[in-house]
Amino acid sequence: MREFGPFYPKSFCRDFIELKGNSLQLVMYMATVLGFKPLMDDWVEERQLKAFTKLCRNYGLHLKVDCSFKSVKKEVIEDEVVGGEGLTSTVCYGLPKGVDAKARAHVFISKDKNLLKRGMWYSLIIRNRVVWSPRHDILNYGFTLGYPGCCIKFFRKYNDWCTYSYLYQAYKNSKRYSYLCNPLLKDDYYSYIYHMPCSFDCKETIKQAGKLRQGIIKMAPEFVKAMDIRIKSPFLVFYEKKIYAFKGRLVNNKELIYSKVHFVNAEEERNSYMQKLVKGNRLKLDGGRIDIYNNNDKVEIIDASVGGFAPEFPFLIKFS
Repeated sequence: MREFGPFYPKSFCRDFIELKGNSLQLVMYMATVLGFKPLMDDWVEERQLKAFTKLCRNYGLHLKVDCSFKSVKKEVIEDEVVGGEGLTSTVCYGLPKGVDAKARAHVFISKDKNLLKRGMWYSLIIRNRVVWSPRHDILNYGFTLGYPGCCIKFFRKYNDWCTYSYLYQAYKNSKRYSYLCNPLLKDDYYSYIYHMPCSFDCKETIKQAGKLRQGIIKMAPEFVKAMDIRIKSPFLVFYEKKIYAFKGRLVNNKELIYSKVHFVNAEEERNSYMQKLVKGNRLKLDGGRIDIYNNNDKVEIIDASVGGFAPEFPFLIKFS
């Protein structure tokens, strides 16, 4: 198994990666260029905006700049920013363009110029207070992005980081696990979807992702091959930002035998269990407890954290 790092397609949309310096959201660029995704958004360094705008035009895409973001760690602002404790995965100051050299421009991209008017601004920190996006916009933005209605409804109910692990709720709502519905690597290069599905066998998601996969095969078959290998790996999921991929096999949905483990999220500070996992080659899951074995010898125990922000509801899964 190759590492879960960036992948560079031979030609199709490769120039987006070379300009940005990473392949984050590569599949979404492909989907937008191919016409499968109506609208997407991304963060681009301000110094790159001119070249990025030209690149979008070369692919027949329109672009609109919203504002500039400056990311900060959540723990840095919790005691200083009113409403900071409610922020989840996007923790950023909102700034006018050109104010900070480290800021990135928030851009909307679409083949349809009129759709750029429907892009939604994120909840941002302005000075020392969080300014929240209008609830009406939040509830409807998923439709603008082309997400299935069933997934939007499920997301509205379970996207509460203080109460639920959304991925665990989707897991419980699934009868089987299609690789086309695998969102676990969506922030780390490899996924045919960028939304959180209502289940891992959502029919509408399978339909959308299947069409996109066929479109990408025609343009970048080597990328599809690489992605399919990775998204069919066994995974141990704690919550959206703490996921481990393995080279190995599931004995059942409670036991995994493995030879390699990868932390697949970008935020390394969340990688709190790697040192324990690498000591073993087998693990057993019992509720929130994970026993780690080296052959038949128990070498470590993980007790999942279920209290406070981002509770951990671990589960094992392999998509097929």
